[in-house]
Amino acid sequence: MTRLSGMQMIFTHQAGRLSRRLLIGLLMVCGMFPSLAQAEIWHSTPTGGMRDVAIAPNGLVWLTGKDGTVWVADNVFGSSFTQIEASGFSRISVGTEGFVWAIGSNGALWKFATNSWTETTANGVEDVAIAPDGKVWLVGEDGSIWFSGDQGQKFTQIEASGFSRISAGPSGVVWAVRPDGTLWKFVTGSWTKTSASGAGDVAIAPNGLIRFAGKDGTVWSSPDGGATFSQDEEARGIENIAAGRSGAWAVGFNGVLWRKLFSPQF
Repeated sequence: MTRLSGMQMIFTHQAGRLSRRLLIGLLMVCGMFPSLAQAEIWHSTPTGGMRDVAIAPNGLVWLTGKDGTVWVADNVFGSSFTQIEASGFSRISVGTEGFVWAIGSNGALWKFATNSWTETTANGVEDVAIAPDGKVWLVGEDGSIWFSGDQGQKFTQIEASGFSRISAGPSGVVWAVRPDGTLWKFVTGSWTKTSASGAGDVAIAPNGLIRFAGKDGTVWSSPDGGATFSQDEEARGIENIAAGRSGAWAVGFNGVLWRKLFSPQF
């Protein structure tokens, strides 16, 4: 019978634990243990020259460049991007059916479907967001807010003023930022000011998690409907942000693309 010394036993035990971690990590990547994805870490990517970012329901990332170009990720990891035939766009959002909505340099709202762009009737637009129920929400250059329930054929104005950024979450809740950095919540026909301050951009994940990028480049999140916010200490220099099922993506003031994807903890 083979006998192991104490050091050999310790080494064998540690090697077994390491092998288990590697095995579980590989299984998680393959989608067999998604519940193990608990930790999130921000990383900068090699992609630069970007302006805005959006996440499609299928997890693919869409970007607008500082030069007005439009790009889509070749995979959910954003390791490479393909340029779409387009120019002169600034803000971008992607809806539940995969339609892409973008704002032109002249403030017009465009829709990208079946590989072609169509200009809508909306103009003077500052920001766009697509709700989980398919509604298209807009912030006008004059700070007004509008929505469309028919894929952009017509828009209805709601009672609101002085806003600059918008995002739409589950259960019909809309979130908007004012130029003074305050974050507001619109539900059941009325606006409520949250405790957040210094906000520059806002994004709502499908599960309702709120993320906002501060005017100072910091990133904050709230899992309780905006009652409290905690800072992501490792995030710096972030200007625009998007939230998805598996994490968040953001663009820095310098145009660099950042991501915060789930990673396993064992």
